[in-house]
Amino acid sequence: MKRLHLMVTAAAAVVASLFLTAPANAANAANAQDTAPSAPAAVAADDPWNGQIFLTFDDGTNGIYTDQILEVLEQNNAKATFFMIGQNAQRDPARVRAVLAAGHTLGNHTWNHPDMTTLTRAQMDEQIGRSQTLLESFGAEVNCFRPPYGAHNTTVNQAITAAGLQRQMWNEDTRDWSRPGVDAIVDVLLGATPGDVVLMHDGGGDRSQTVEALEIALPQLAAKGYKFGITPKCSPA
Repeated sequence: MKRLHLMVTAAAAVVASLFLTAPANAANAANAQDTAPSAPAAVAADDPWNGQIFLTFDDGTNGIYTDQILEVLEQNNAKATFFMIGQNAQRDPARVRAVLAAGHTLGNHTWNHPDMTTLTRAQMDEQIGRSQTLLESFGAEVNCFRPPYGAHNTTVNQAITAAGLQRQMWNEDTRDWSRPGVDAIVDVLLGATPGDVVLMHDGGGDRSQTVEALEIALPQLAAKGYKFGITPKCSPA
């Protein structure tokens, strides 16, 4: 009987130890989760854009600034839409090909950048059609159009639709054309969230501020879990 009593006592002690140690282990696991390094911000489950910000560049091509922007985009695994002016593309076919070879998409930005609302319908059709023909001659699938200065009206919109294109505007303007300073451009970029279409320029003058701002902002946006893609309106089929 004494031996049986000792065996029962020992078994009870083992069972008790299991109940005592299990909560402690669970608590340790919870603490480990609390102290683990934080990951990049997760893309929201209801985000229809899959974490994508849409970078767009107007008025190119433009020599070394187009080259430098392409380099920064490559370093950050970013894709973008380049809204090219037809006459610029005609003068610089090598860079048009470089943009396409890097996996970016072209958009139509007229032949020589007029305010489309000041033109006749025939002139609108020529501006769109002449640029479209040139860009497509590079093998590009060009599905979208951006009116210079963002100026459009009913007749402009009808001309865009008649050309089989979609009008692509923007909702985040870096105003980099005015050279507001690198920090000002960075602030706009860092304020972008999935679904935003960001307006920048590789053409139209000195774009060194744009290049520097991209070098600063894109890694920070990527660290938040964001990606950089081509707008749905401009994406090849």
